[in-house]
Amino acid sequence: MLTIPRPRRLAAAAVAAVGALCVSVLPAAAAHQTQTQTQTQAQAQTQAQAAASAAVGATTPFSVYEAEAGTPAGGAAVRSLTSAPTTQYSSAALEASGHSYVHLDGTGQSVQWTNTTGQPISFLNVRASIPDSASGGGLTGTLNLYVNGVFRQTLNLNSRQSWVYEGNGNYNTSDNQNPADGDPRVFWDESHTFVTGSPIPAGATFSLRKDSDNSASFYDVDSVDVEKPPAPLTQPANSISITSCGAVADNTPTNGAADSQSVDSRAAIQNCIDQAQSQGRILWIPQGTFYVKGTAGLNAQGITIAGAGLWYSTVYRDVPVPNSTPLAALFDLTSCTVRNFHIDANAVSRSTVGGDGGAMDTTGTDWLADGIWTQHTMSGFWASGTGGTVRNSRLTSIWADGINVNNVSLGADTGNDLTVTDNFVRGTGDDAIAINSVNYNTNSDGSKTYYNPMTNVTVSDNTSIAPWGGKGVGIYGGSGHQVKDNYISDTARYIGLGAGRFGVNGSDLLSATVTGNTVVRSGGNAYGQGQPALHIGNGGDGQNTGTVDKVTVTGNTVTDSLYDGIGFSTSTNTLLQNNTVSNPGRNGIAISPPFYPAPTGSATITGNTVTGLPSGASAFVNNSSGFVTTLSDNHWPPPAPEGPYGGTPAAVPGTVQAEDYDIGGQGVAYNVTSVNGNANSYRADGVDLDNTSDTGGGYNLGWTGGGQWFRYTVDVATAGTYTLGLRVAAPTAVAGALHLSDAAGTSLTGAVDLPATGDWQTWATVTTQVTLPAGRQVLTLGQDTGGWNINYLGFTAADGTTGTNLAAGKPTGESSHTDVYPSSNVTDGNQGTYWESANNTFPQWVQVDLGSARSASRVVLQLPAAWGARTQTLTLGGSTDGTTFTTLRSPAAYTFDPGTKNTVTLTFPATTQRYYRVTITANNGWPAGQVSEFQIWTT
Repeated sequence: MLTIPRPRRLAAAAVAAVGALCVSVLPAAAAHQTQTQTQTQAQAQTQAQAAASAAVGATTPFSVYEAEAGTPAGGAAVRSLTSAPTTQYSSAALEASGHSYVHLDGTGQSVQWTNTTGQPISFLNVRASIPDSASGGGLTGTLNLYVNGVFRQTLNLNSRQSWVYEGNGNYNTSDNQNPADGDPRVFWDESHTFVTGSPIPAGATFSLRKDSDNSASFYDVDSVDVEKPPAPLTQPANSISITSCGAVADNTPTNGAADSQSVDSRAAIQNCIDQAQSQGRILWIPQGTFYVKGTAGLNAQGITIAGAGLWYSTVYRDVPVPNSTPLAALFDLTSCTVRNFHIDANAVSRSTVGGDGGAMDTTGTDWLADGIWTQHTMSGFWASGTGGTVRNSRLTSIWADGINVNNVSLGADTGNDLTVTDNFVRGTGDDAIAINSVNYNTNSDGSKTYYNPMTNVTVSDNTSIAPWGGKGVGIYGGSGHQVKDNYISDTARYIGLGAGRFGVNGSDLLSATVTGNTVVRSGGNAYGQGQPALHIGNGGDGQNTGTVDKVTVTGNTVTDSLYDGIGFSTSTNTLLQNNTVSNPGRNGIAISPPFYPAPTGSATITGNTVTGLPSGASAFVNNSSGFVTTLSDNHWPPPAPEGPYGGTPAAVPGTVQAEDYDIGGQGVAYNVTSVNGNANSYRADGVDLDNTSDTGGGYNLGWTGGGQWFRYTVDVATAGTYTLGLRVAAPTAVAGALHLSDAAGTSLTGAVDLPATGDWQTWATVTTQVTLPAGRQVLTLGQDTGGWNINYLGFTAADGTTGTNLAAGKPTGESSHTDVYPSSNVTDGNQGTYWESANNTFPQWVQVDLGSARSASRVVLQLPAAWGARTQTLTLGGSTDGTTFTTLRSPAAYTFDPGTKNTVTLTFPATTQRYYRVTITANNGWPAGQVSEFQIWTT
């Protein structure tokens, strides 16, 4: 039996050394930090988070050094995820552990660490990425290892088992290897080796360096695992060695592909298994790599299969690729014990054609998997039965699930009292760890096979890092499960930890306890959904069906989530107690976050803490009128009161963008029956916003439905009657679609009918009249019938005289314009359209011709509301003849700030002019003059 030293938990191991798992998503400003600042920040956050996570995660014999916590040299650069993804696609940083890595693309560039483990290092496992070949299928390359600045050895790397592409209609595939399709994913792979010569001493430095003999155009280094393995185990008594049955070892390094000269040992190994079963003996796998070729696997019942250690004994599956024969697992095991060996394969995708089959399919009673290292297979463990355990194992670079305990493997119908503990899982293409209770499967003849719901599964003290295609831990159905003290980080696309049900054929989840887990930098934007880091409820896998009941979620820590920290969809009797959410990317706790509806449900939410909220986000939001929450003794900032988005009321006359509804949340600033929307980068709540193709771009409000409403705070310049222009789109005509009401609920417009525009993004303007008092008002846009989108509400004064924007619709002039951005855009009443002068030439000017001399004392200038801040140096002039201009405001720098709707106001003593001109001499946001709205006011 292999005795693995267990000196510490991974997340605490050699805190300074283990850059383990811990670089927070950096703010956008981090893109402008120096390399030294970024490295120092990474190290500090690594140490702080490792200390905080000391009680959770797997105990391992190795330490993980994150590249970004090392020291780059020679021009090497740290590359990090600087903000939550705004697309559904992947990137190397998104799939990296810590969401950061070091990029080497020039000779002499390196990343260095110091051995602070307190013991010699004799074995390295490098997680890295090198480029794909031009036509796909990968390359091989080398990277050099230095110890104390002296060359030690060359490491073999490859990209044969990475780089698949999602462009050209291949989203979420793991099969397409055509680089021409673009949008790559699966950037990282892992390669291991013993250190040549003497081990790296404690206190020594070691580095990975790109030299002139390292031919790949770049090397991205994510992390390196370091350890000192024990000596190989010797063959135990009462065992039969596979070599005695004719198995032949081949020790040529595989480096992503099989050795064509290797011997197929499948028949010999199966023969030895049969003998071991009949003789009651242990099957022994000695040191070496033993090939199982073709599409058939190995079958065993009731025996122990043991190796010399996961560093020494390997069974390698070599399937001819492309392959058309469905593959069973390499090992089909019933009531067996397996321990202390390594499984690898030549699979190049998650599919039959790519040669991908599972490593171990297991069932039976009291089975055990202990000390198994699995790579490049479809799944690591696909296991059912009663009383089985997976422990002390490693699963790295797996094409689908790492460990999936279920009730269907190998024809079983039960999955009870199973345990998954002390395992390290990194870089899976589906869930790192899953409890997968299946209710039924549909047979080829349409009949259904039903299974017993799973009970009493324990998932504890595991580490799940950087799944590129699934959750860190997923609980799908059953009852009595315990998920505790796991460390989960860096999901690329999906929820970090989820408690729910899988699809329409999954079992209901009737009870589970989720406690003491740490979830870091998790959640994701698969399918543009902005998924939470920790999720409770049905619908987590696209099917909003089934029961999720009595889930107890206590004492968990959720840190640096990409979107919401904790999200609820439909679920009942949840207890969310004494959890901590820190620095969420969006809201802290959200009932019915985008794409996870909760029309009904209930939860007790007590004793939780939320800190570090971003601007515009809330500690707690309930976007469902049917989900009942009981709140008590929580520790978080109070909700924001209703108020204008951006802090400044929209001006009337003027344009009110539909996406700029008030802040304050569900039931205060808006009321929606379900949360949709995909514009989560614009607003933290992401409610019903859609990217618009209307002129000017930006966002529109969609997913309309009867009974929903949105409020807008406006500042009305002068009491009077205004023309309301509603910019709408509707595939078919909608009778009684909407109305606008005041703060007392009185309808100002009556029911407004909308014509058919032909499509959700084909736009038209519908006009009506409203009478408004002067001053600050709260207007409510009521949705009476769904089936339409709205981009903005435009208010223009009906009398066209006093207290109004004199410039609305008036002719304009300009010094120049570029592309499709003429000066006529500055008086069209749409803040999304704009004038832009010729680039890289100042001064530039834009003017409005009122048609006759008019008295004014205020000019309001705007840029598109969604633009970032910028400062322009402006001069305001007036003229009666268009030739001679009087200075109304002297040159000065004015900042257009999105927090105040990118609006600048210039006041001056009342003057009577026909032409009003703004001259721009500088712009720090773009090398041109830019104005979207040029308003001229009488007061």
